[in-house]
Amino acid sequence: MTFVKDIKPIFEKSCVKCHGPEKQKGELRLDSREATLKGGDIGKVIEAGKIDKSPLLWSVARLDPDTAMPPEGKDEPLTKEQVSLIRAWIEQGAK
Repeated sequence: MTFVKDIKPIFEKSCVKCHGPEKQKGELRLDSREATLKGGDIGKVIEAGKIDKSPLLWSVARLDPDTAMPPEGKDEPLTKEQVSLIRAWIEQGAK
């Protein structure tokens, strides 16, 4: 599993409008693996191999209504399958 093949298409569909080259809400970019691993103004959003230290996963899984992404009414939530792919990518080292 790789960022370019498996994860980037998910982010491009649902996240890059607000977290891409033109706009970076929270100083977070999700259009490249390097930018995603760098994080944003809250620090790292993914810790490779550690889902419990990866707040991006919690946000896209909508586990906390206050940090749910995409925000209510902005775009469709990610599917369970998309969240599972992101989770597996993080667990496998975010390559």
